[in-house]
Amino acid sequence: MAIDLGFTRRWSLLVAGAAFVVALGCHSATKEKGMASMINMADPSTANQLLSGFHAVEQNAWRWTTRKFAVMLKTPAGSEQNGATLRLRLFIPDNQIKNLGPITMSADVDGHQLDPQTFEKGGDYAYSRPVPADALKASAVRVTFNLDKFQAPNGVDGRELGVVASVVGLQSR
Repeated sequence: MAIDLGFTRRWSLLVAGAAFVVALGCHSATKEKGMASMINMADPSTANQLLSGFHAVEQNAWRWTTRKFAVMLKTPAGSEQNGATLRLRLFIPDNQIKNLGPITMSADVDGHQLDPQTFEKGGDYAYSRPVPADALKASAVRVTFNLDKFQAPNGVDGRELGVVASVVGLQSR
């Protein structure tokens, strides 16, 4: 029985080529998309930057946080020289303040503490703090927020509830 070595070589090359294409496809499918400096809580393309402390999207616009929550943000162009501004758009329901009293939020950017802010009544707020250039040397930074008070899980809602977040990000100065 004669074996056609030409056919065998062509078949081997075809199989190897197909395996290469499949490997490339798998690599590109798992390749992480570029990070964003600004995150809308309802945007599924940046959900992987919400590291911890966020509940599911509600009303296709916002998320409840827990007492401690963290995001990974791309540093804006030029921020390693000029610094940036950290911004968080949030809402605190009136009953949250009524039940807990004033809530103080603090944040740190890769370990650099930012000034806290105290919220004494319910409503829409913007937590906005300057971030020094020396905290923004990496291409992306971890931002961790902490609340001094939060609603513990209860019979009405089994989740730990902090504040309602809609947008978080770093803006160039």
